[in-house]
Amino acid sequence: MRLGIIGLPQSGKTTIFNALTRGHQPLTTSGGRFEVHTGVVDVPDVRVDRLSELFKPKKTIYAKVTYADIAGLEGSQSAISGQLLNVLTQMDGLLHVVRCFEDANVPHPSGSVNPLRDIATMDAELLLNDMLAVERKLERLAEERKKGGGREKPVIDREAVLFERFKEALGHETPPRELALTAEEEKTLSGFGFLTRKPMMVLLNLHEGPGMAALELPSCP
Repeated sequence: MRLGIIGLPQSGKTTIFNALTRGHQPLTTSGGRFEVHTGVVDVPDVRVDRLSELFKPKKTIYAKVTYADIAGLEGSQSAISGQLLNVLTQMDGLLHVVRCFEDANVPHPSGSVNPLRDIATMDAELLLNDMLAVERKLERLAEERKKGGGREKPVIDREAVLFERFKEALGHETPPRELALTAEEEKTLSGFGFLTRKPMMVLLNLHEGPGMAALELPSCP
């Protein structure tokens, strides 16, 4: 499993990454540059431990999670493109780190700490990116239907209906992860890396003590 750690600048993404991977990445800001640091960790599993005790294998292999600390998302609500989009689409899920702490030495890029605003800002950026992708797909489907000679018209029409559903949901700021899809629709979408279809967990990064709390949004299975 590959999980991408995203968030606005100075939200504490690298701190979370180091805690999860026992890494030592420097906490300096990337200045908005695209950077990715990765770390692979074993997933503890008492069932695997028990089986290993019973069968005494030469090597015990646990499930692994790859965490990617992804810098470059600024909350500018502009289309995500290039290497950054390529990395994000390859993730199986996203961890959105949201700053909830005050620190005069680490100014918030928006001038104040407001977790709800920051969550909305990041959600809007992901929604915008997927909306643009859906609109481009609908344009290509309309062209394909007009030219003919390719796929059967009913196949094109079914795809158009599906992507119109996506467009309507995104227009109402509803992540497509909330839509119920058939097995056939899931197959159609298997080649698309829509960011708002990926499971997402929001991590609220606190100031002192444990350092963070996790809140899974109801809309993010």
